[in-house]
Amino acid sequence: MSKFFKRTLLGAAIATAALATVPAQASESGAKYEHSIYGLIAMQVAHRDYDHEKNNEGVQFNNESRLGWRGTAQFDQLQDWTFLWQIESGYVDESFAGENGGNGYLGRRDTFVGFEHDSIGKIRLGRVLTPIYELIDWPATNPGMGNVWDWGGNIGGNNFNDRQSDTIRWDTNELWSGFTMDIAAGAGEDRAGATDSSKASSNYWHGMAAHQQVKGDWGWAQFDLAYEMNYDTLDKTKGKFKDTFWNNQTYLMGAQGGFSNGLGYFAYYRIAKADNNTFNQDEREDSYSVGLTYTFDKWQAKIARAENLGLDVNGKEIANTKDNVTSVQMMYFVDTNAVLYARYAMNDLDRVNADDKGYEGRWKSDSFNEASVGVEYWF
Repeated sequence: MSKFFKRTLLGAAIATAALATVPAQASESGAKYEHSIYGLIAMQVAHRDYDHEKNNEGVQFNNESRLGWRGTAQFDQLQDWTFLWQIESGYVDESFAGENGGNGYLGRRDTFVGFEHDSIGKIRLGRVLTPIYELIDWPATNPGMGNVWDWGGNIGGNNFNDRQSDTIRWDTNELWSGFTMDIAAGAGEDRAGATDSSKASSNYWHGMAAHQQVKGDWGWAQFDLAYEMNYDTLDKTKGKFKDTFWNNQTYLMGAQGGFSNGLGYFAYYRIAKADNNTFNQDEREDSYSVGLTYTFDKWQAKIARAENLGLDVNGKEIANTKDNVTSVQMMYFVDTNAVLYARYAMNDLDRVNADDKGYEGRWKSDSFNEASVGVEYWF
């Protein structure tokens, strides 16, 4: 477990994102069978001030605590392969989950079986992150920018999955110095049984990501490219597009890294495209996310900004579809396995005129500012 958490602290500087993305590792002890319990105890207390929806203002608790169980096995007849497995719960009680709590059942997050080979890498089947979303989620959504960069925006259809069931994913070992790839494909959100779509049998996705990392006494840098395609996603909104189908392509490019003097950074640009044959409609939405960190002693300061640059339909910009968020965070490493943090995020979210444009039901929130404090302890 020490290898996993060391990687989390150095590469992510916060456990929340890394806990979701790091798969079970092959055993280094030589034991035939190994397994362990791991988890995160996390509580955030936040207060929101909305521009218009004053009824939603107030304090909320966001309990992202979760547990996992994972292990490895060395089968007698497969000596060159290590069997991997993992079962991880969802959050105990995420914000606004209601009186019944969140999706804290086992299997909600990364849950899979797979094999690892010294020369081939890891192959996993089950519920895992998609290659593009692994980069969208971390580092580019932290701190607190999901309402714009992650699940925000106005594009039609399903521009990318996050953690998806019925998936096969291959993470290569280094193909050459510092270069790796992730390749995956699987069932879409309709094909997995979430809807009664008439095209459920053709609703699937595929994607990949490529990473080039360089290291030196000066620090490290990683350059990323990613892509995802989703086919025949049923439109579930209440507007004119309801019950029609979308094809989506999303591209991501960017870099992340850090210097030996404590400075760190990330910068990503995303292009999302969607087409709807029923309405002969082609949509595009560009977005970016950038951030800087400075780690000193047992502290880390962070400032970041993300923006959706507006929805274009058949080459024309749709008014009131731009969003941005600016967020600042101060974190204190109270222990090797625990952090305290304070955060302030300013979300400026435009609203589509649904009655005129037919975009009712596409995710949008009122603009709001959020101040929060939190604690995270991982084991």
